[in-house]
Amino acid sequence: MKFPIPWIGQYTELPGDDDVARAFTLSGSEVEGRETEEGETVMEFGITVNRPDCMNVYGLAREASVLFGEGLKAVEKAVSESGPPTAQLTSVTIEAPELCPRYRARVIRGIKVGMSPAWMQKRLAQCGLRPINAVVDATNFVLMELGHPLHAFDMDKLKERRIVVRRAKPGEKITTLDGVERTLDPERLVIADALRPVALAGVIGGEDTGVTFGTGSILLEGAVFEPVNIRRTSKALGLHTDASHRYERGVDPEGPAAALDRCAKLILDMCGGTLAPAPVDIYPAPAAPKKVVLRHGRLVSLLGMDIAPERCASILTALGFGMDAREEGAWTVTVPSFRVDVSREADLIEEVVRVNGLEGLRAELPQGIDPVGGRPAELEFEERLRDQLVAAGCSEAIHMSMTDPAVEKALGACAQAVPLANSLAPANSVLRTSLLPPLLLTAAKNRSRGVRRVALFELGRAYLPAESGLPREDPRAAVLLYTDAPAKAWGAAPVPRLLDLKGKVESALDRLGLEVVFTAAERFPFASGLCLDLSVAGRRVGSVGTLAPRALDAAGLKGGSAHYAEWSLGGLEALCRPPSFTSLSRYPSVVRDFSFMADKGVSWAALRGKLASLPLPNLKAIHLVDCYEGEGVPEDKRSWTVSMVFQSPDRTLTEEDVVPVAPVVTGALQEAFGAVLR
Repeated sequence: MKFPIPWIGQYTELPGDDDVARAFTLSGSEVEGRETEEGETVMEFGITVNRPDCMNVYGLAREASVLFGEGLKAVEKAVSESGPPTAQLTSVTIEAPELCPRYRARVIRGIKVGMSPAWMQKRLAQCGLRPINAVVDATNFVLMELGHPLHAFDMDKLKERRIVVRRAKPGEKITTLDGVERTLDPERLVIADALRPVALAGVIGGEDTGVTFGTGSILLEGAVFEPVNIRRTSKALGLHTDASHRYERGVDPEGPAAALDRCAKLILDMCGGTLAPAPVDIYPAPAAPKKVVLRHGRLVSLLGMDIAPERCASILTALGFGMDAREEGAWTVTVPSFRVDVSREADLIEEVVRVNGLEGLRAELPQGIDPVGGRPAELEFEERLRDQLVAAGCSEAIHMSMTDPAVEKALGACAQAVPLANSLAPANSVLRTSLLPPLLLTAAKNRSRGVRRVALFELGRAYLPAESGLPREDPRAAVLLYTDAPAKAWGAAPVPRLLDLKGKVESALDRLGLEVVFTAAERFPFASGLCLDLSVAGRRVGSVGTLAPRALDAAGLKGGSAHYAEWSLGGLEALCRPPSFTSLSRYPSVVRDFSFMADKGVSWAALRGKLASLPLPNLKAIHLVDCYEGEGVPEDKRSWTVSMVFQSPDRTLTEEDVVPVAPVVTGALQEAFGAVLR
């Protein structure tokens, strides 16, 4: 937001521009740039969304008066009133009080609308606004000066000269000041006359009742609207205005009175006319002042620096807070109505420290604080898994939860994606049901920039529709290996295969103490015969496989190969075996190899599981040596060679120790799988 420094200087004394920029930046209202317009310095302020009170000249002047220890001048808004009271000239009815807690109206008659004076046009132009006419310019001037949005209606164009604040009727239409006809629904709050909408509440006025050079009487509106409804209307209709920007963040509920009086004075000075006394003010439930307890001891412990109690009280008083001593070292602080962002003790402490500065903060680390302790078990598990995947040679990717519905559908999402009510773009209009679409799109983006091999992983959330309420979040991990660059040079790494990915996943989970079982499966988007289900403790948690070519085509990856794994992390942290240490044996090991034939349908996981379950003392390891199909082996059989390692921790094994192994192994394999020794 751009504001001229001399305008701010009308209400408080200011030092040089460099000092002003530094003080505002260090206190939270960052000065992002400055320029000279019409011989005056104009600064661009990066006002944070929680500080709507600073989105105007007077709010910045209030801040400056505290930062530089100067007085704050009042805004001139005294007006003279005459004629019949406002209630005899118009009426206001609020039919949606939950969306409009306050509506205040003033009426000025007998005006002659012309152009605003040069000084006002100059100020508006410096703030980035275009002069229109004296009345409209006055409302915009007050918006920039005091921060409260106002609107002026041509009163003669209001049907029955009255105002009704209500929800729009289904299919109701309004042509707004930008010349666009808009169709409304009951979610939109409108300002209407006796027959039709004449403005979108808090966003933009209607063209039919806009003030022109022929206007003779005006109704000035100053209101308070519910912020969430204004934001939804603004987003749904694609309208972002200076008014909606402030209403979305919350305005001072007491602001309409001062803003209307200031605007009325400016209009009377420029256009003449008479101001009706006793403005109509529908305010059924005035907001009670917020009161927050501030303890000096808490301030010291939270900041790690001691700011004198007198200094704390003087800062808050200068900022407009009411200070009542509650007990020694504590105050009951009354929050001014324009500070809609302050509701807790921590907020008050922030106010003190941002004005006081951090010069008194000691350069030492806090004692007795564990920066990692206290994390939930699932987060600690994710951190350990992240370390293992990085150690496996993968790079972490972080994506938004929104994704492209077309890519989701093309990749065969197993669940209906949850749509967003107000998406940023069509390509980000649904919540992802899998981590695959964004990872593939990232691989495609890297490929378009010449990166022909990627090894990516992500720990994130998938969003699955629930029967009622919000979608169910499922924490997941995913790994993607993609390449279209065969090894060409001596010593170059070979092209990654499905077994490489399986090894990375199996190794990472094994190091976390999880026993993983892989079984053959058929699932899209994996290629036929190249998919494995991943199970932990008898529960399927995900899949590993080679992606089908049409899955790559959906993400814009033409050619190459991609291997992908995705699994759910929910509850896995509770299944991890705690790490333990076993001393290395000083005695030699004994190896026994077994070659046998079994049906093709028997998997290595089943064989290994059976061998590991046998009651064989001193069994140290089981290794797969060979798996063969072809000449010399029946067509429906597969030949296996398995190596079993035996080792004792306290003695050298003898022949008698391992002789009983062979009959136990052969008998178990024959009984379980019909296997026959070769």
